[in-house]
Amino acid sequence: MLDKNNKRKSVVLMIVATFWIGYVAASSAQFYLNVKDIVVKEIQKRQRNMQFVQESFVSLLISENYSVLKDRLESARALYLIDFYIIKKNDEVIEWYNNLNNLAGINKKYLTFNQIIEVNGLAYRTLKIQDTTFTVGVFEDKERIMWKTAETMLSLLLRDLFIVTLIVAVISYLFLKDIINLSKILSSRSREDIANIKTTSVEAETILKASMGLEGERVRLEQLSETYGETVGPAIRHELKSGREAPYSFAATLCRIDLNGYTQMFLEKDDKYVTTILNQYFARAREVIERHGGLIYQFVGDEIVFLFKDEIAPDLSSESLAIACIRDLFYEATIIEKNLPAEANHYFKLKGSFAKGTMRFTRLDEGHALSGLPLIESVRLLSLIDDKSHQVLTFFQEASPSAEGLAFIFDRKVNQLKGFKEESMLCRSRDFNSIEWVFESNMWERLAYFRSDEHMLFVLKKVRLMAVTRRDDDIVRMLTALKYHRFEKTTQEIVSEAEMTLTSFLRGEEEGLLSTKALSAVVSLLGRIIPKDLWSTTLQDSVVRLLEHKDPRVQANAIMVLGRYGFPARKIWENMFSSNNRVAADTIVEVAKQQLNSDVWDALHRLLNSAHPTHKKSGEYALETIIKYYQDTDPVYLKTNPILAKMLAKSAKKAA
Repeated sequence: MLDKNNKRKSVVLMIVATFWIGYVAASSAQFYLNVKDIVVKEIQKRQRNMQFVQESFVSLLISENYSVLKDRLESARALYLIDFYIIKKNDEVIEWYNNLNNLAGINKKYLTFNQIIEVNGLAYRTLKIQDTTFTVGVFEDKERIMWKTAETMLSLLLRDLFIVTLIVAVISYLFLKDIINLSKILSSRSREDIANIKTTSVEAETILKASMGLEGERVRLEQLSETYGETVGPAIRHELKSGREAPYSFAATLCRIDLNGYTQMFLEKDDKYVTTILNQYFARAREVIERHGGLIYQFVGDEIVFLFKDEIAPDLSSESLAIACIRDLFYEATIIEKNLPAEANHYFKLKGSFAKGTMRFTRLDEGHALSGLPLIESVRLLSLIDDKSHQVLTFFQEASPSAEGLAFIFDRKVNQLKGFKEESMLCRSRDFNSIEWVFESNMWERLAYFRSDEHMLFVLKKVRLMAVTRRDDDIVRMLTALKYHRFEKTTQEIVSEAEMTLTSFLRGEEEGLLSTKALSAVVSLLGRIIPKDLWSTTLQDSVVRLLEHKDPRVQANAIMVLGRYGFPARKIWENMFSSNNRVAADTIVEVAKQQLNSDVWDALHRLLNSAHPTHKKSGEYALETIIKYYQDTDPVYLKTNPILAKMLAKSAKKAA
């Protein structure tokens, strides 16, 4: 189906092409018949002229005035009334002429008189008066005459063809331009101008109304999707977007965070106060959870239920992510508590728990839900915390290795959870390792679990100083640990520190203090932690310099980072044809996000059809990334754009 769609052309082009082919065929046939008719008439005319000349000079022949006869015949030949002649008396040639000066060619015994004879492209006629024969002839090569006639008439035919084709094209365009404009808008990413189209036909008006209705429905569904997206928790939304059909299971760590003393605060404070402080807390909690890669399942009153899927960050521990996230949530609660007004007369402390196990995504009569033992275990663990003066985290003993370098376990005890037959060893923590301790212990891999603005600022300052002390190996390990860091919001202070850090790395790499691997990693990191609205000219200028870097890995990361911040595609498009497959693939992706043209398809096609396996793999990565990008951002454009249609066909063929 996609292949058939790819062959469809503009309606104006099809009308003009159909007319042109039909008109050319009909005109050519008529042209041939006209030329053939003209050739026949021309030959008949030449034969009549030949006969007229011959009969006009009979009196000279009878009087045997051969010299005058010859002059008259030469004059007739000069006027193309005849082409050759011969006068013979008793087989003796008196006068003759042919264009080859070849007497033997015309000196024959002519036995047929007073008739026009046609043979071998010649026509001749012989008169006999007593013992004298008088023969004249003309050339009548039909093929040559036909070509000469065709050459004369061809310019007229081409002129007529051009004029008529132009008229048809103009008429077609004038009557179909509204449909053409509508198709262009529908196949573009901007459809705001659809209401400005002026129609000139009933058909176009019908199509326009239908298109406006569909566009309005698309906008409504998009808004409705956003509304549902805000209502349905990210955890459910994530599973629905996965494309997998419920029910199915996955491994995850499920967390619960509850606000101590919420009931008392709810009873003692007015609704506005409670709503304001909870919204402040929930907004900060959502950002913290998202930074750690968590998915919020539910807000239940003051309680937040969220989870970390093992598959989201396969190199990391979902239990360690849970501990790190809860640590940062405890910190945010401390900040809120410190900023409470003096008359608040209440504390703001959290308690938390988590349990690892198998979760199940299921379909309900209305909607979808998660189920699994961790949901029950985390509730039971949370209910055991009765300390109101501290923020406490509780979890099973089996998760204690995940707490190494992150949390201090101050208490272990055996307890039987309500509803469970067997006893379990439980751990409790209320103090956590600092990022300073991680640096002092050189436990660089634990940096993956430090994701707050304060942590990031500390790391940037440290690596900036380390960039001039030849600690390249440590820097690479540190930056590798930060590969899952992604910030949607941050502070201007981090942006300023990022600018200085990148400058230090550029200088360090130039002076041989740092490897290109470290430079490449810091460029990638900055592209993940600086929001678009805070991306600075200083950072952009520094990254642009790296487009000419000798190391392809640095080039590729620079291209991806610049692409994220909307760097013009026209300034990097030539890299689509780079000899390095990674540079080419990343450039194709970033250019395709801004504009789609034949260059993008040619560059992608070159990688996909490469004999080199790594180049082909890079092409497949670029293909699927572009398709997924437009599936998420503009599925209508994905279906209507001809280049994306080619990509879909290529992807479908590969999958088959």
